[in-house]
Amino acid sequence: MEQSDQGFGAKRRMLVIDSNITVAMMVASLLRRWGHIAERDTGAPEFGHEPDWDLVLADPTANPDRLGALRRRGIPWVALISAGDSRETADAMAWVYKPIEAGELHDAITRALASNSAGTTAGVDTTAIVELWGSLDHPGFRQVANAFLGEIDKRLHSVVESLATGNRKQLHLEAHSVGSAAANVGGLAMSRAARALEAVALDGDVEQLRMLVDALETVSRRDLPAIRQLAVTPAA
Repeated sequence: MEQSDQGFGAKRRMLVIDSNITVAMMVASLLRRWGHIAERDTGAPEFGHEPDWDLVLADPTANPDRLGALRRRGIPWVALISAGDSRETADAMAWVYKPIEAGELHDAITRALASNSAGTTAGVDTTAIVELWGSLDHPGFRQVANAFLGEIDKRLHSVVESLATGNRKQLHLEAHSVGSAAANVGGLAMSRAARALEAVALDGDVEQLRMLVDALETVSRRDLPAIRQLAVTPAA
């Protein structure tokens, strides 16, 4: 097997979950070409034993029970989704839209592996903070993080209220604001959840919007304490 010269570093073991056999085969083939061990999902782990996967690439609709079990184990994953897909992917390390392009897949895997190995507290990517600001102690980061924390509760409340009152324009505006602001302070999971809501805020059905709002609230409750800690605690 040829070794990767594409910047991934060490060989990793990856699982591909997609009900479209052609897509699954293509993704697995690319992963092997880039020097990794890649297997396609066959429905359940052999003999009930789940290998130690480094990364899962999955369409969340293909085998949700198995993906759910892998997510509960904390195994990082990349979502393989169609444009406008409303299914929960807020905790994915990256998204790749179908039809899949090799370059986009490669970039997503690079981000996922880097985030998972270089420093993630809950859904807060400290690597992204350092890349953007230069260090966790940068005064610009702390200033922006505290400004974000000062308004995020109001923004999230407005998201819920806008859904309840059917004010889609306000819902779209608030989701856009949360998505942009969260990305600036390392809240990449929050940003992805907000972006998913923003994408369908104007024309999605009510149940779809409710699910996405719930996902944003869930990931926000999980990650805001970590952002608060980073904003007030000097880096070691």
